[in-house]
Amino acid sequence: MPMRRGLRLNRLSAPLCPERENLMRTMDVNEPTSPWRTWLRRIGYAAILTVVLAALWFGWRRFSGTKPASQGGSMTSMTGMSSPVSATPSGAPVKSAELQIDLAAEDLKKAQVRTVRVAEGATTATLRLPGIVKPNEYRQVHVTPLVGGVVKQVPVVLGDHVRRGQPLAVIFSSELAEAETQYLSHVAELEAEHKKLERTRNLVRLGAASKQEEEEVTASHAAHESRVRAALERLKLLGATDKQIAALARGEEVVPNLIVPAPIDGVVLTRTANLGLVVNQGQELFTVADLSSVWVMASVNEKDFASVRIGSAASISAPAYPGRVWKGRVAYIQPHVEPNTRTAQARVEVSNPSESLRIEMYVDVEFTFQGAKGPLVPEAAVQSIGERQYVFLPIKDSEGSFKLRPVRLGPAANGYYPVLQGLHAGDEVVTEGSFILKSEVVRQHPDFR
Repeated sequence: MPMRRGLRLNRLSAPLCPERENLMRTMDVNEPTSPWRTWLRRIGYAAILTVVLAALWFGWRRFSGTKPASQGGSMTSMTGMSSPVSATPSGAPVKSAELQIDLAAEDLKKAQVRTVRVAEGATTATLRLPGIVKPNEYRQVHVTPLVGGVVKQVPVVLGDHVRRGQPLAVIFSSELAEAETQYLSHVAELEAEHKKLERTRNLVRLGAASKQEEEEVTASHAAHESRVRAALERLKLLGATDKQIAALARGEEVVPNLIVPAPIDGVVLTRTANLGLVVNQGQELFTVADLSSVWVMASVNEKDFASVRIGSAASISAPAYPGRVWKGRVAYIQPHVEPNTRTAQARVEVSNPSESLRIEMYVDVEFTFQGAKGPLVPEAAVQSIGERQYVFLPIKDSEGSFKLRPVRLGPAANGYYPVLQGLHAGDEVVTEGSFILKSEVVRQHPDFR
């Protein structure tokens, strides 16, 4: 306050130039607010500097790829092992699978890590499918009569083993009786024509008949021979046997009974013929099947079409016969896929001399096929993390250090995976202890997938 008074006195006592007076007025007005402006400027500069430093730090952190140690529990807290060194940022999922796991000598001993070499070879895969036994349709006959009539005898029952030609039924047939009568009539006419031809030839030799008459009788005789042959063929077409025809010719007696014979050696599977049944031509009376060879129909899934081919060997087993195996081969594969089940039927032909495989029996069909030759890795060496499969490889000249490598594998068989990608024959992989290494990877890198 005294200074202001002094300034005012001086201004009153001595005149000033205009420029100096304006400067004094400006200093007089700004003097109370200048400290606040200074502090605001300093705070703004500090904020800008902080943002720039933070951006530089995050950029350096991203470029260097370092990751702070996980705050969760580690293998060290559970098993006394040292935590593995990691170079993956904690804020993002791991993109590269080439992680390195480092274990101290004591920790390595506790983990009991064992390694093996990747071998070269071919896997033998097995495919097991359900199957149903069916009769061999090429050796199955539906027996039908060639003429209609009434069943008089049925000497066989269901399940009987029959021989080819053995009578299955006897049918009384008026059609057969008519054919036999016609045959006998034509035979009698032929005999009369034959005698007439002999007399004519004798007369021609004596000069009592002309050559023209002989030719006319010869033509008539040939016509009657043709009728006899036609009647004989009709008898055979109606099912009359040579034995029946011979007996008919000897005794000149009509026997209207038609014998229905077994067409093949086999088993009677169906029988619809009974005494007194009126049957028509072509009506099915029996089904006879040779069961010494059967079909096994196996349902092949769409994904297995490449594994099962015509000619593939198959092993058949049945729950009814533990330990017993039948051998067969695929003879046919259905050309279309069932829309509901997405399967196709494969027909396996199986020899069945003892007839142990019964019709409609459920069986297991097993196909064994060999894959392509290539690297093979033991199942114990493969660990799944997320949706991928990995193996651990020891790092040379660095005891206790391992790296994680992704692999692409085929279907496992006999304890081994065929390697499609990621390993070569001779590579060393961890078998025993690989699960411990996997657990450590999952704990230290929860985002690793």
